[in-house]
Amino acid sequence: MMKKTTIFAIVIMLAVLISITLIVSRSNTDNYFIEYKEGAVEVWKGRFSPLGKELFIIMPGAQPPNPVKEIYTREEVFPLIAKYYIDKADAVMDVPGLPDFGGMRSYLNKSLSFAITENQKNEARVRLNKIDRMVLIYKADIAINKETMPELKNALEYLKRATLLGPDEIESDLIKRKIDSIIVRMNAIETGSETAPEKQDTP
Repeated sequence: MMKKTTIFAIVIMLAVLISITLIVSRSNTDNYFIEYKEGAVEVWKGRFSPLGKELFIIMPGAQPPNPVKEIYTREEVFPLIAKYYIDKADAVMDVPGLPDFGGMRSYLNKSLSFAITENQKNEARVRLNKIDRMVLIYKADIAINKETMPELKNALEYLKRATLLGPDEIESDLIKRKIDSIIVRMNAIETGSETAPEKQDTP
């Protein structure tokens, strides 16, 4: 009888230890850890084990939080990552010459995947809309310079789509002036006017 009681007690103890280990392991998967190495912020995520962790993301050029804590939550880490990608997209925009729209979109979409509040999501969406407006205005300028009715209609469509993407007051005025210029050119072509208006300067 004593032997059975001892075995039963051992089984119960093992079951409790296993349960505790599983609970701690699951809890560890919710933990994030930040390290700063060689000019880059490394974010590590807890594994399904009491103490293990694995590399989650490396952010070269980013600055760690001050002060650095021992453990972070998802709600603390994801906004840092979202902002990092917003900053990367803004840096591409500041490069002289025609911006790398593909690279900017990639960074902004990554930012969206880590954004956990509406404000963070809006930051990325506003920039994505700006990129789309810039591309549409650029396409419209190319079409305008071809001086044919089909291309002028294409340019008009590009600019109308740009107006739906939340342009600010300056961009709205620019788009309106371009649309007015296109309509004048289209009327000149339709009426067979020999004196077409001068081409507008592309800003």
